Amino acid sequence: MGISATAYPVRTPQWVLTYQGVDITSGISPMVVGITYIDHLDALSGEMEIEVEDHDRKWQGPWYPGLGDQVNLTIGYVGEQMLPCGDFELDQLELSGPPDGFRMRGLAAFVTPALRTANSAGYEGQTLLGIARTIAAKYGYSVVSAGGAADLSFERVTQNGESDLAFLKRLAAEHDFDFTVRGTALVFYARSALEGAPAVETLTRSDTLSFGFVNRTRRIYGSATVAYQDPATKSLIAQTANSSAQMPTGDILKRAVRCENGQQAALRARAALHAKNLKFVEGVLRMPGSATLAAGNNVTLSGFGNLDGVYMIRSARHRLTRDGGYVTDVEVRRVE
Repeated sequence: MGISATAYPVRTPQWVLTYQGVDITSGISPMVVGITYIDHLDALSGEMEIEVEDHDRKWQGPWYPGLGDQVNLTIGYVGEQMLPCGDFELDQLELSGPPDGFRMRGLAAFVTPALRTANSAGYEGQTLLGIARTIAAKYGYSVVSAGGAADLSFERVTQNGESDLAFLKRLAAEHDFDFTVRGTALVFYARSALEGAPAVETLTRSDTLSFGFVNRTRRIYGSATVAYQDPATKSLIAQTANSSAQMPTGDILKRAVRCENGQQAALRARAALHAKNLKFVEGVLRMPGSATLAAGNNVTLSGFGNLDGVYMIRSARHRLTRDGGYVTDVEVRRVE
């Protein structure tokens, strides 16, 4: 007995591209070779790339884009919820051949050159979110926090020759937060809040096109200790953080870094331990394209034996090509 086509409908990949506010999807579809969107949890912005064939030399001639022009990309499947990739600003154009091909690359549109310009400043008596709001106000941005950042306070923090983006990212990472830019929002995620979020779906071996895992002990630690002697008071500030998972090593990570109080020392110990143990179990998966596979989401992996568990997506690369359809590559790490 044959299987009807209606029983197993074929999913049709779809994308929509607007350029400077004008929908150009249908006009350029015959030329498009591939479209890529990359979302990194620990990067400062998403990336986008459009590849077109240019045998009639339109893109290198009358259609040549302007650097700084804005595009908006959405990808997914016909009849399903689409993935809004966001707005991007063209920052790199490439011509190659033969045959003639043209590539447009873009970064998140709201990551302005001013945000990437080196600055020096001092902040006194402020919380992490207070510092972020001061910086955000310069650009008309908002600040969003998922857990804990409002309580982290500093007597003084110095920004020395760093861009506002790099400064906020460093400050967040040192105290166990992830920081990124989403549209016109500066977003802080407590890593514990991200790791504790429910998995968005369960993926089995049969759901993947390919996979690979690495489980290591090198530079993996059971605990971390941060100790600092205040030169003014001569008092010792020290805190220890222990891994929430049973690690195969009892190694202790030791750090001597400036801290103002026990809270900061505890956060810095936890952040240092977290940063090292991110690599305990890592994986790469290639899947049929999926809008739910976004950086920061958790997924449950099943069918991989001792490597089963809950994993956080660190980066997701969504790729649509003329010949290969829609594929999503994700880099994941097992949540402690």
